[in-house]
Amino acid sequence: MRPRPLAATGLVVCTLLGLEARSAVQTLPTPAGADSGMYSLTTAADGRTYLVWIEPVPAGGHALKFSRLEGTTWQPAVQIAQGANWFVNWADHPSLTAAPDGRLYVHWLVNTGKKTGSYGYGIRVATSTDRGASWATQFEEGFQNVSDYAGFLSFLPTSRGVDAVYLTPLHPDDGSSDEHEHVKTVGIARFGPDGREVSRQIVDQDACSCCSTDMAETSEGPIAVYRDHEPGEIRDISIVRRVNGTWTAPAPVHRDGWTIGGCPTNGPAVAARGRDVAVAWFTAAGNQARVKIAFSSDAGATFSAPIVIDDGTPVGWPDVLLLEDGRALVSWLEKTADGVGDIRMRSVTRAGRQAALTVATASSGRATGIPMMARVGADVIVAWRQGTVKTARVTVPPAEATRR
Repeated sequence: MRPRPLAATGLVVCTLLGLEARSAVQTLPTPAGADSGMYSLTTAADGRTYLVWIEPVPAGGHALKFSRLEGTTWQPAVQIAQGANWFVNWADHPSLTAAPDGRLYVHWLVNTGKKTGSYGYGIRVATSTDRGASWATQFEEGFQNVSDYAGFLSFLPTSRGVDAVYLTPLHPDDGSSDEHEHVKTVGIARFGPDGREVSRQIVDQDACSCCSTDMAETSEGPIAVYRDHEPGEIRDISIVRRVNGTWTAPAPVHRDGWTIGGCPTNGPAVAARGRDVAVAWFTAAGNQARVKIAFSSDAGATFSAPIVIDDGTPVGWPDVLLLEDGRALVSWLEKTADGVGDIRMRSVTRAGRQAALTVATASSGRATGIPMMARVGADVIVAWRQGTVKTARVTVPPAEATRR
């Protein structure tokens, strides 16, 4: 029995793979405009939930906007910036977060003005102390690029300020070479309580070039995950951890052994609670597409054997949350027999996976963007794209109601 898709409006009930257990899914209309996309969703350290996106401007160019969730309603959009020289891409999307004191951080991608090829763009990070009314640039990376790029940034708010992980070229791309290999490194920047850059450093000299990154805070310090690039074109998921003030060497979450000659544009997601960590990712090792999750109980130093999350035909693009009862909640995009894309959600423990539900039906390709989740009280907000940026509120069923 195939789960029912999300209705266009109102409150609906989704069937949990033939079980009688129910979970309410309620659409939350967003203030995003027509043809909006390139979105990001987060519940930040100030306790508020934010949605950020890009939408076209009728006169040309694009606008970067965001909204706060108040109760069950997204507030009117606030414009952050507008430009005609941005790099706008479904996978390398902007992001927004807030520090515990409410200081907002946002990043987006800007063409350097020096480009000679398809890319030539870098990262711009700006902050706001007045709830988004005004913004000041605090960080730029890759603005010397001619044919290469820096991007795929993820924020992590902490009690110390905000950290950010991103991809950036191994060598300066200043046009002095006729060919550029587009080798990417993994960089981590740290911002202090005042929003200013404290440091930036490279923690991996060779990573997969266009997969999204993610960060989480454990009780022992921050961790970052990304798709690595090893000899033989192996592109599995790696983790780095900040231990006693120093970032560790990259270590595999699990050795799938996925050999692929180019970047799959399908990055991992991580969540942490205390010393517990969960990492979800997509792989097609052995020509078999899978979405997997692995758990750690020592702040990411070691991981259990992975558990398969998908239902047999995953597109990927997972997200993950850790619940108070120890379950992990994973979302991903699954391609159905009739060719559409189901945004599905499944809870899982170390003992195995539980029942799944379909939150929405959209495209099975890039038009959907990268579905994301954010925790709001006992519920979860899910974001995706279907013509415009859409969101829904999902009441997570208790573990007893979803056990198979």
